[in-house]
This record gives sequence, structure tokens and C-alpha cells, in this order.
Amino acid sequence: MREWASPYSFWIYLLLAGGIAALLAIAYRTATSDRLRRWWLFVPRLLVLGLLLAILLNPVHRSEQRLPEQPGQVHFLVDVSRSMALEQPQSRMLQAQQSIATAYQSLSAIDNPPRVQMYRFGNQLSSVSNPGELKPTDNTTLLADALEQLPSRFSRDLPRGVVVFSDGMVDDGKRLEEVSRVYRELGVPIHVFPVGDSKVLGDVAIDDLVVPPRVDPGVRAPIRGVVRGTGFEGKRIVLEVRSENNPSLPPLATLPITLSDSPQAFEMLVEAKPEYRELVLQAAPLEGEASTQNNRIPFQLVKSDRILRVLYMEGSPGNEFIFIRDALIEDKDIECVSMVVDQQYVQRPRLMRVDDSYRGFPTTREELFKFDCVICSDISIGAFTKEQLEWTVELVEKRGGGFAMVGGHTSFGAGGWDQTAWDQLIPVDMRGGKLGSGWVDHRFKVSVPTEELSHPIWKIVDDPEENKLAIRSIPPFLGTNYMQRLKPAATVLAVSADSIPQVGIMPIFACQPYGRGRTFAFAPDSTAAWGSYFETVWGKGDNRYFRRFWRNVIRWLTENSVGGTKRLVFETDRVIYREGQPIQITAYAYDASLKATTQYDVYSAIKSSRQTKSTDEVPAVALRPQSTTYSGTIDRESWNAIHDEAQASVIKPVEIELIALEKGKEIARATTRVMVLPDLHELVQPRADKETLENLAKSTGGMSLRSVPELTELLSKLKSIPGEAVVSRQPLWDTTWMWILLVALLSIEWIMRRRSTYA
Repeated sequence: MREWASPYSFWIYLLLAGGIAALLAIAYRTATSDRLRRWWLFVPRLLVLGLLLAILLNPVHRSEQRLPEQPGQVHFLVDVSRSMALEQPQSRMLQAQQSIATAYQSLSAIDNPPRVQMYRFGNQLSSVSNPGELKPTDNTTLLADALEQLPSRFSRDLPRGVVVFSDGMVDDGKRLEEVSRVYRELGVPIHVFPVGDSKVLGDVAIDDLVVPPRVDPGVRAPIRGVVRGTGFEGKRIVLEVRSENNPSLPPLATLPITLSDSPQAFEMLVEAKPEYRELVLQAAPLEGEASTQNNRIPFQLVKSDRILRVLYMEGSPGNEFIFIRDALIEDKDIECVSMVVDQQYVQRPRLMRVDDSYRGFPTTREELFKFDCVICSDISIGAFTKEQLEWTVELVEKRGGGFAMVGGHTSFGAGGWDQTAWDQLIPVDMRGGKLGSGWVDHRFKVSVPTEELSHPIWKIVDDPEENKLAIRSIPPFLGTNYMQRLKPAATVLAVSADSIPQVGIMPIFACQPYGRGRTFAFAPDSTAAWGSYFETVWGKGDNRYFRRFWRNVIRWLTENSVGGTKRLVFETDRVIYREGQPIQITAYAYDASLKATTQYDVYSAIKSSRQTKSTDEVPAVALRPQSTTYSGTIDRESWNAIHDEAQASVIKPVEIELIALEKGKEIARATTRVMVLPDLHELVQPRADKETLENLAKSTGGMSLRSVPELTELLSKLKSIPGEAVVSRQPLWDTTWMWILLVALLSIEWIMRRRSTYA
């Protein structure tokens, strides 16, 4: 095919022809002789000008070749949100993976099959090379966002279609209508392949769990949580706390619950038993549940791994101290330093240790702060200095220690303790007693209020009914100190069963929190003479109940104790968190003399046991100093630093670390461990939503595919892309013969004119 490389208008060609004619006319008229005007002399010149005109017009030869057809392109978008892990034994993700794999195999039998580009979407859009890389780990399903990003991945030729594999549980469904309009304008249909059984009734899930940070063996601790029963309103389940390691053991606690669609709070009392080791809170799966993975949460009731140190001072003469001391040291985790008093009723009685008579009550704050609890049983005020009393208050208030006062002639109001710093520690108002006369010799029994039978101090034996019998068998006391009303924060653990002279029914045992610690008041004497029966015969032919009672008292009093000489301690607002949930931290720092200080720089960081990033990459959070403490919050930025996509759907341990610095030098470091639950946002509404996907397909001219054969048929019918036309152009004048002809004509014209001139 021939054409002009640069076609001109008709007038250009006419002007060029006229120009040639004009040149020939001028040559004819300007010839020097008649012989040079002969017409045949102008023929070669006319041909040369014609050839030059042809070269100027640039005629070319155009050839066209069509390349082979290219396969059409189709994009697969696969939902990788956590809801795709629902349904057993074949999860929604497995349904999608198997469908894609089968479709791939079918394509091998098709001539010129379409090219498939696969992407995962959930939190964000990203490409994958094969179905095996698809894992349901994302917390959200952003389908509209993924479809908005997809056109930027298109090649020069638009794809023949997009296929979405999803359960339809999208978080940005309101934007799908706008996105579908764009695809409709582009002419790219969106086909959908819904997965998931729409007949799934719902899901039962334990959404939250709060566990005490530390529980000692034998103590019944409250655990609190939230259970959700989406789609099972009115159904009953039973929550159980069992051993994770030995499921054959009987449950530690059970709680029946009638489900509702809204989250329900619950509370259970669970006894810490070392032989149960790891525990699990679980609910039996119901028929029609989407998932059973969120029906159970493992946890621990963590026992303190340190020795509790008790300073026990006894004013009763003889060896009366041995009863409480022996009761305490029966627990291998309790160490008891016993002290007795020399000449109880002199102005300055002297306290001395039973094992070392040269040593008395601690003479420095640091020495006292090595103890977790102080028991003062019938000791005169004169045995202490003002500073020692204030240190004891600080031990309880600032360091979480325990304090117990036991009755006697020099205890409570009878001993004038209402005039000292210890008055604020005592859970009962002991004012009104006169020094030396605030007590009465009177035989009475005690009664425990029904609502307090579950208090950890009253856990004497394991069996609930036997425990009630043990409490009812408390022997009578032979005297007591007078008590006034309870303080506002106090709890009465026992009252007199009969009237006390001049008072009536009176508090006998009481306890209260004080600052970070706890305190306990025991109105009668625990030893001879008022407590002679109590210390010897409360048991089964022995005093076993007496011994268990005092161990319970110490365990309860010291639950929050810092203990030892730690310079930095802290606590979190809970021990189990949802991923991304803020962690509230309260920290206490102490200087070299173990006095509370806020002069250090304190930082916290969060670290996962599966953490892949270095510690330096995890952002540290500076804690703010308050009046006597530090406080701070570990926020989402810190969570993101340790986020592990591969472990996003499992419960995992996380370590919180604090470090205290003074002028850049490390002073102290402390750590604790919390458990992290996966984000259940994707599982709140587990039922597949095929309608959303079908509406998307309909609005873009796509199809709703129900089976793998339908998917295969769609792929086989996708049109190929026509091959591109390759066009080549070759100038007709750019040839050797053209230039030879031009030179030959010029030579002939020259020769002819030479001969005509000289003929």
C-alpha cells in the first residue's frame, strides 16, 4: 500500500506544478540560441524536476501486520478478614482457596486462558502469588477501599472483569454504591463468589476477661468478663473454669447464663489450686455456631513467687507466741519473725526477737520495709518511737503491706492507740475507751454475717458445707476490747453472737483497705487468756482451723505488698487485654532509703514473646510523675510496633517493662506479663451477607457465582484482547535506482546541451 508520508492540500500540488512550468518557461526564454530552445533539450530537466518534486512529496510504502491475540486479564480479590476463618470443619477461607485452586486446574484445558492476578484485601489491598498465601488474619473488611485502589494496578488494557471472594461482612458497605458506579463507567464488571453458610445461627463468644494480678493458693479470687451470644437469644449455656492441662479434674467454678444478643457481664469466684496449673474459661459450643475458637480463654491465677515476711509481736507472757508463729510457718512461703516484750507494763517496755534478744523492732525504714505484714498483739505504745509508728503506716499505705492489731489490755482504745498514727490503720472506731479500762472480761461467741462467708479469710476448708460447720464451731472467747462503729471503708467479718456488756452486739473481726495495703482488727485476744479455747481447740481434735485462719489473714493482708527492697514496682489496670486496648500503668519508685520519690525518669515499653522487631524499635512511653506515683498509658502506637499478622487471631502473652533512670543512669527495672485477646470485631456478626455481594455484582453488570463450574464457565468465556497492529513505512524514493536515474538524467541533460552549444 502506497501513501504520502505527509499529505498536502490540492493547492500545494498545483503551486508546485505551476512552479516547475514557470521554471521551464524561464529557461526556454533565457536560452542563448535557438538551438538551446529545442524541446527535447528540456525533457531531461523536466524529469529531474519531477523526481525532485516526488522526493519532496515523500511517497512511502505502508505495510501492516496483526500480532496474535492476547489472553484477557481478570482480577481475583479474596477477603482475608477474621470472619473468613469461621465455620467448621471447612472454613470460609478454605472454601475460597479450594474454589480458586479448582478453577486454576480447569483453566489449563482452555485455549488461550485468561491471565489471573490475585489480591488479598481486609485492612488493605496487596497482591499474592498463590492461594496458599491467603490467611484470615485482618481485623476489618474494607472492600470498597480495595476496589478504589485496584484501578491503579490495571495494565494498559482494562481487565475483562473482577471476581470478589468474600462472606459479604464488609465494614465500608455504604461506599460500595459509589465504587460500583465507577466500574460501570469503566465497563469492568464485578463478579462475586459468596462463601459461608447463611444458615449459620450465630456465635457464642467470651469477649473479655479480667483476672486478679496475683492470687495465693487456696484463695477464692473473683474473675469478671463479658459473654456474647449473637443469634442465640434465650439459649442457656454454662461457663466453666477447668484445668487446661488436666481436663479430667472437676471444674473449679460453673455459672449458668441465659444468652442475649447484647454483651452480658459476669463474675465468678475461682479458687486458686496449684495442681490445676493453667486454667481455661469455656462454654460448650451450641449447634449452628459459626466458630468455637472464641468459646474458651486460657488464663492463670498467678501465685507470688516470693516469701512473705511477717513481723509478729506478742505481749502475752510465756510461749504464747508459738501458736500464731507455728500456724504461719506451716506455709513454706511465709517467714515469721516473732518478738516478745520484756516488762509489758513499764513506761518503756523493750521488744526483742525470740531468736535474737539483742534485736528489737526495726530501727530504720529500710529494715522495716523488708517485711510484708506487721501483727501487733497486746503491745504497749511505749515500746515504739513516733518514727516507727509512721514507718508502719507508710509500709501499709505506700508499699501495699498489711497490718493487724489483736486485742489485749494494751490494745486498741484500752492501750491509747486511738491517739497515735496507727489509729488511721484500724478498721473500727476505737475512741471512747479509757487507758487501761477499754476492755471487758466476758464469755461470748461470734457470728459471721452470711454475706461474708465467701470472704477469703473465712475459707477454712474446701467443701462449702463443711466450711460453714467449721465457722459455726468457733469456740467462745473469754474477753474482748471494746469497739465502736465500723469506719466507712471497713468490712465486718464477725460480730458478737450475744450482747457485750455496755455495748450490745459489737464488731469482733473487721478489715479494710488502706492506701495500697490492707488492715485487720481482732478485738479479743488470739492467745491466753481471752483466746485460750480459740488457739487450742478450734479444729478436729486439734487447732487446724485456727492455723488455717491465720494463714488466710496473712495471705489476704499481703496480697498487694511490694515486699523486700524493690526500688521500682508497678501495676496495670488488668491482666488480660484486647489487642489495641490502652494499658493503664501506675508505678511507684523508691530512693536509696526506700522512701517514695518522683525524681526519676520512668519509661515503659511493651514486648511480645513472639516479637520480631528489636527492642529499640518499640516506642517507649514516658510515665508522668504525680504527687507520689507515676502514671501512663500504652496506646495503639505501641501495640502496632509488636503486631504480628501471623499471630493476630490467637491469645498471646505480652511483657510490660518499666525502667527508672536518674540523669541517664539506670536505677531500677521491673517487668510483668499480661495476656492479649484477639480483636473480635470481625466476629460480632458471624452470619454471611450474600445480599451485599449480589447487589454489587448486579450494579456493575457482573454475575453472582454459586459454584466452581460457574466460575470456570465465566473464565472460559472471557474474550481475548485483539493483537496489536504493527505498521511499517518505507519511503519509495529512498532506493539506489532512484538516485542512479537522477544522476543519469542530469548527465544526459548536460551532454545534450554541450553538444547543442558546439554543433
